[in-house]
Amino acid sequence: MIAKRFLMLLIGVSFIIQSLFTSAWAEEAQLPLKADKAHRDAAGILSLDQDSIPVKAEGLRPDSVYTVWFVSMGLVKREAGAGEAPYMFKTNSEGEGTYSSSLDESPFGEWDMVMIVLHPDDDPTNMKNMVGALSADLPKES
Repeated sequence: MIAKRFLMLLIGVSFIIQSLFTSAWAEEAQLPLKADKAHRDAAGILSLDQDSIPVKAEGLRPDSVYTVWFVSMGLVKREAGAGEAPYMFKTNSEGEGTYSSSLDESPFGEWDMVMIVLHPDDDPTNMKNMVGALSADLPKES
């Protein structure tokens, strides 16, 4: 009888812990994107939820290619594409663009920020001459 109650208590505690973790991570983090000097009129919002990274931006260069990156500014700067390759979106004639991709794992604690960069030659694989456009600092936890 005691073993059965203990087992039920253990299952209940396990369920509560899992629910708390899932609900905390299920909440969406809404982060404003800050414009870099070369894109003074740009603005946007970055959303992070359990498994995706949607971005909405405006005030960017019309009909241009941008990519989205996770960046860590530790002793050695490192970056990785945010989501699935080629990590890009193209703006419309008004300079508006959206990006959405699934994520394999949480970026919180792993990366310091998200950066959106312009590729002046419209080639998202060309890493030379990229121009910073927008960025957002990531919280350490979701």
